[in-house]
Amino acid sequence: MGLYWKRLTRLRSEIAVIKKKRKKKFKKDQQIMVDFINGVTEYALFELDSAKIYLRRGDEKKGFEHILLRHYCAGCPGELSTMDILNMIDVVKKGIKLANEGVNNKHLIVYKKIKGMDQLKLVLKPLGDNQFVVTLYRL
Repeated sequence: MGLYWKRLTRLRSEIAVIKKKRKKKFKKDQQIMVDFINGVTEYALFELDSAKIYLRRGDEKKGFEHILLRHYCAGCPGELSTMDILNMIDVVKKGIKLANEGVNNKHLIVYKKIKGMDQLKLVLKPLGDNQFVVTLYRL
């Protein structure tokens, strides 16, 4: 079993534990992520105002596979928790859009959310027609 599948299996089992412990259902955006992670949907689609933000599997360099391989592990750079992944779209909804600082590529749109000591950064790559592909990591 490859590393991606091992981490995906761990993520799925952690989501199942969270679901058992919760008294409430997942929020709409969290459920979109759960459905994508569990293979119910081919991608996660978030609609904010007139924008459509997609999270697809991708590969080692972008998308969900990149998130799991590079950031969903103990001690790895930009380490993410299960809840960070489930709440990823909150970085756009509740975070701030960066103008120049922290933006390496002028073609990308970057959001940052600070909560206590935690800082999450979400990067959107425009696809055209107000559609974007997303990736996420912790600073």
